[in-house]
Amino acid sequence: MEMDHSHHFGGEMAGGSGSGGGMHGGGMHMKGMPVAFEWGHRVTLYFDSWATETHFEYLVALLFMFSLCVMQEGLYYLRTLPPKVRAQTTEEIEGVTAPILPRPYKSPALRQRLVGTSLYALNLCSSYLIMLAVMTCNGGVFFTVVLGLSVGHFLGKSRRPIATGHESSEACCIEGQ
Repeated sequence: MEMDHSHHFGGEMAGGSGSGGGMHGGGMHMKGMPVAFEWGHRVTLYFDSWATETHFEYLVALLFMFSLCVMQEGLYYLRTLPPKVRAQTTEEIEGVTAPILPRPYKSPALRQRLVGTSLYALNLCSSYLIMLAVMTCNGGVFFTVVLGLSVGHFLGKSRRPIATGHESSEACCIEGQ
């Protein structure tokens, strides 16, 4: 006895006058997620109205994705910039070999927290938009995302100064520990 699973796919419930005939045929068309990269120029990003039909539309979509990825990395860089902390010499912090918080420590103002939260929200939105684009399984979109994120990293995070030797405020990196 075969079970009728047509109700899982938008057909009539079991025992009804279903025309789908379960998963085995009839007029039911299932559109699932692709299991391999597609290499064509036809892709739908985010909305049915943004479906690329020509090579030019596809190129515009790839340029948008590239820009979004560079912006994503720029937002992350901007959001994670360390606060400007006054440099302290070892004489000023006698007895403290690994300062955890700069002196004096104070909580950020409400305005700073709102700006930081807004940047975080933008960062999340762009991250999920990029993830959804990659889930189209279009090879061109995938490589454009990788290239855009890499260029964004090169322009932003790779230029961030690196602490060396005694200048580091991290306990694992201070010499003589």
